[in-house]
Amino acid sequence: MKPDDSQRCEAYRQFRMIDTAFRAGDIDALRAAVDDPASFPNGLMPPGIGPCLEYSVYHSPLPFIRTLLEIGADPRPADHAGFPPLIAALSCSSDRPGAPARTDVPEMLGLLLSFGADPAHRGINDYTALHMAVSVRNLRAVELLLGAGADPACRTRIDDCETPREMAEAAGLHDIARLLAAHEASRSG
Repeated sequence: MKPDDSQRCEAYRQFRMIDTAFRAGDIDALRAAVDDPASFPNGLMPPGIGPCLEYSVYHSPLPFIRTLLEIGADPRPADHAGFPPLIAALSCSSDRPGAPARTDVPEMLGLLLSFGADPAHRGINDYTALHMAVSVRNLRAVELLLGAGADPACRTRIDDCETPREMAEAAGLHDIARLLAAHEASRSG
């Protein structure tokens, strides 16, 4: 084998060990598999993994996500490639290639919020978590986020500069639009 082939094989082996630990919810195996256990859980992960908490949102059981938060995983990361934890969780509301929808998205949102995740944290398309909840048509998530103080009048700063309510109305999501309108009215009145 050429040296770069052996390096690729080693990188793949490490990725598989890390991925397996995430999916099994095995904190000890994950710590052992990362290059710098001292910087865990907020340090750099190997390529293909991304931020530890974000990867766990996609691939780990809820108790493991709680453990990561308890040992200091940052629910408000500055570096998130468009998917801060709340938005990442909401993106799991629907089936996606290679992965079925998570059935515990409301519980995950509640957990992340209880550890200080910011519903105003912006991500992909300049969405807040409330925009994302509307885009994935998740009424329960909209309710949770409003209960956590999400701003129903917040506009994106790109594209159509829409509020979550305007997005819901445009998509014909009448129940969500009514809920958002009621919260907007209660905040302004």
